[in-house]
Amino acid sequence: MKKIKNLLIVTLALFLFNSANALEIIDVKNSYWASQEIINAIQNGYIYVIDNNKFVPEGTMTRSEFVSALLRVVRRDNEPVVQATSFKDITNATPDKKSVVLSEQIRMAFGYPDKTFKPNVAINHNETMSMIANITKGDYVAGDITNFSDYEEIPIWARRAYIKNVANGIYVNHPEEDKFTPDRDLTRAEAAVLFDRVAANLDKVKDTYKDLYDNLPDEGTNSAYNFDEAKFIANNTLELAPFATNNKVEIYDKKKIIEAGNILIGTSLDEVKTRKHLVGHGYTFTAPNDVYTKEGTFLYPKGTEFYARVYKIGYSAWRSKPEKSRFVFYKYSLPNGETYDMAGVPFTKDEKIVYVKDNKKTPKKAMDLANYKSSNKNYLIECAHQMAPLTEFDIKNNKTIYILLTGDMVIPQSEEFMNLRTEPSLLEEKI
Repeated sequence: MKKIKNLLIVTLALFLFNSANALEIIDVKNSYWASQEIINAIQNGYIYVIDNNKFVPEGTMTRSEFVSALLRVVRRDNEPVVQATSFKDITNATPDKKSVVLSEQIRMAFGYPDKTFKPNVAINHNETMSMIANITKGDYVAGDITNFSDYEEIPIWARRAYIKNVANGIYVNHPEEDKFTPDRDLTRAEAAVLFDRVAANLDKVKDTYKDLYDNLPDEGTNSAYNFDEAKFIANNTLELAPFATNNKVEIYDKKKIIEAGNILIGTSLDEVKTRKHLVGHGYTFTAPNDVYTKEGTFLYPKGTEFYARVYKIGYSAWRSKPEKSRFVFYKYSLPNGETYDMAGVPFTKDEKIVYVKDNKKTPKKAMDLANYKSSNKNYLIECAHQMAPLTEFDIKNNKTIYILLTGDMVIPQSEEFMNLRTEPSLLEEKI
């Protein structure tokens, strides 16, 4: 009986067996320091049990095993591989080859300077910290890790990753809480703890690393708001760009619908690089002003963020390097944190991004579309042809572009939402 009490019993929901069946992990006791995290890792499918019902908590993980597990944590493991690997030591015989190539594709892992990945080598703390820092939001933050007695042993290339991960609470230091032991190989128990902390902090993981190909709403999308139960009030007009293929906005008592074909304006918060960013890389654009219809209806506030990600890339035929890419808008977030689906593309002309003109100068790639002479029908046909080209572009921070909606954009209507405005409408000012 005493021996049974010392076993860690993990009950797994097995589809082919009675749910009363239990899997006994014979080498992890209930009192083990990471027992709960190990339970979580197994139940969520991050790490698998080894033969003979052993977890081998003090065993190590190879680099390929680690990236495979981390992809499962952020639910990117089922994404298709669309590019060849540049790692010289990755072949069809490499264990977890797809995961290694996918981790390179989404820029989670970069390998070694000699263009190798070393998939069968045990991964150490420095390398795990670097990969986790690669997938979390924001730049490398300023912080202090001098309270850890061995922080000076961290190599310079990894130090900022430790600082960022400590600030986010995504790190592990066992058994001595004041030490990182940076050069030591990661144990399977430590990996379980790390994966558990990443999963608990998905809000800190970049949107491009979460559920990219999931058919469910994106993490954080407000699915509780019922857009169907609404009473139609009137049609309004949106005139952010005079050359938009559609300017119709439907106004309901509980929602507003900016129809597909309308053009919005977004200012880039991230640098967009054709030749640098790969499939899945994310960008954020923000609304520079409150947006109203011509009739004075408030649509969405200044600071609303539009999220985009690279959907497809084109490679040079002779250099096998990214030359052009396509990115799409897939959701927007209001300043109060509510997030909803959207569908759009950067508006293009002659395979160039169309920028918003300003009073100071005309951007090099801007096209004067206000004087477009074709009929609206012909323009719509041409516009549809332009919606999805692979384009060569560079967008600097704070650069403003046009966003063409390829699907209706639904926006909530409530008193709380109205309070998000930064300034009243012209109609309200007159009142």
